[in-house]
Amino acid sequence: MSLTRRHLGHLAVGLPLAVVGTDRARAQTYPLRPITLVVAYGAGTGTDLLARQIAERMGTILGQRIIVENRPGASGMIGTEYVSHSRPDGYALLFGTNQTQAVNISFYRDIRYDPIRDFTPIARLASQDAVLVINPRVPARTVDELISYARSNPDKLNFGSPGAGSSAHLAGEALKASANVSMVHVPYNNAQLFSDLLSGVVALSFYPFLTLKPHIESGALIALATTGITRSPWLPHLPTMTESGYPTIVFNSWFGIYGPAGLSPEVTGAISRAAQRCLEDPEVKRALSDSATRIEYGGPDELARFTASEIARYRPIVAQSVASGG
Repeated sequence: MSLTRRHLGHLAVGLPLAVVGTDRARAQTYPLRPITLVVAYGAGTGTDLLARQIAERMGTILGQRIIVENRPGASGMIGTEYVSHSRPDGYALLFGTNQTQAVNISFYRDIRYDPIRDFTPIARLASQDAVLVINPRVPARTVDELISYARSNPDKLNFGSPGAGSSAHLAGEALKASANVSMVHVPYNNAQLFSDLLSGVVALSFYPFLTLKPHIESGALIALATTGITRSPWLPHLPTMTESGYPTIVFNSWFGIYGPAGLSPEVTGAISRAAQRCLEDPEVKRALSDSATRIEYGGPDELARFTASEIARYRPIVAQSVASGG
């Protein structure tokens, strides 16, 4: 049977409709059931609370619940490894952080995942600057005065962190190396850090502003500087560590969504677009601002580049920390 021009015309008209129908059907196949977003830290932590805020709105946008599942332990490696071994179907995602995706690969020899090879980057989300705070008993009110005191009193000052490899730990080690001072690192794995910081058992720490806010406002802790590239909108009167003469001390907690390696472009795109819409929502913007969180959306390609650059940036910082015995 031969095809006339009239028949071909009908086919040509029908083709775009068929393609559109196929794309629509494909888009409607995900998600068909609730999605699990793994947080590699405990319930109630800052990372967990942020993940729940974002997951709730993204779930509404995607039309399926996003269930936050806490799998803490081993500096975030337990939950992160779990996602790396999950099926690449979009139903198990990771709320990745600078520690899980950039620091651990250099800090731990026994790490059992590769943050580049084993994951599909989906969406860069946000970051939180840290604040350098001291106990009021420390006779300093500026970064210069703190360094001067530390040089005159080797090993008298100690700095606390939530654990080895955390941003607070690495920032403290970077300060020691940059200022050529000797201080003692005291790692914690629970809330005891804050009670010891408030009582003066620990002299100083680097930590996100939201947790420190009531203590800074009451005068129980003294804020000296922030650790972002630019000044914090929430503490605009404070200089950055870069402004204070320490350009290598740029540390913040950042967050992104990752899937297992091999996630399809269609699913990756659907999740990334939902994340973008979530971060554009006025209520989400307000909530993140209230938690001193900067919105920094980036798509899959941007997150891939950012992750690789952060791994490279942290590698010498971690090596320096390990060499110093910190």
